[in-house]
Amino acid sequence: MDPLEYETIDVTDERVRELAQVLANERAMAILRLLRERELSMSEIAKELNMPISTVSYHLDKLLRVGLVEVSGKKYGKRLQEVKLYRASSRPILLLPRPAGERLSTLDRLKVITLSVATGLSVIVYWLSERYLGSQRGFSAQSEPIKILSSETTRQTASSGYLPVLLAVIVFAIVVSAGWLLRKRF
Repeated sequence: MDPLEYETIDVTDERVRELAQVLANERAMAILRLLRERELSMSEIAKELNMPISTVSYHLDKLLRVGLVEVSGKKYGKRLQEVKLYRASSRPILLLPRPAGERLSTLDRLKVITLSVATGLSVIVYWLSERYLGSQRGFSAQSEPIKILSSETTRQTASSGYLPVLLAVIVFAIVVSAGWLLRKRF
């Protein structure tokens, strides 16, 4: 089986309720635990767990319906009749709160686009301001390898070091606000 193969169930599907009931039922879970260890027939399960065959049949039917158990093969019983063998399924089950085929609404897409644009513009503004404002700090690492620490150089470094970040945050806030205003109009 393909490891990426899985079953998706929408949370509004009736099988989700059945799945919850199966997982909450101690007898069904005992059957599932047993089938995780080895393949067994219905009568072998009943014998191992000391349950009536009708109870095992009932729970196996539910386990099969929700996808936790699968028929793994057949064998011949004492009277030469075919007997199904069961095992725990290794196929993952994915519960989806939103239908799988449902696309994002225009409003949701606008939110994603707004955040993407805001982040991109903020990075560009930060990079540009760091590059051009950083070179005007009053000293250059290439021309003067050692700079004497003074109140003037400290003030220049501190004020210009925060400016690119401040500009990037302002751009981000403006773009997000503009996107929020557009969403309000729809």
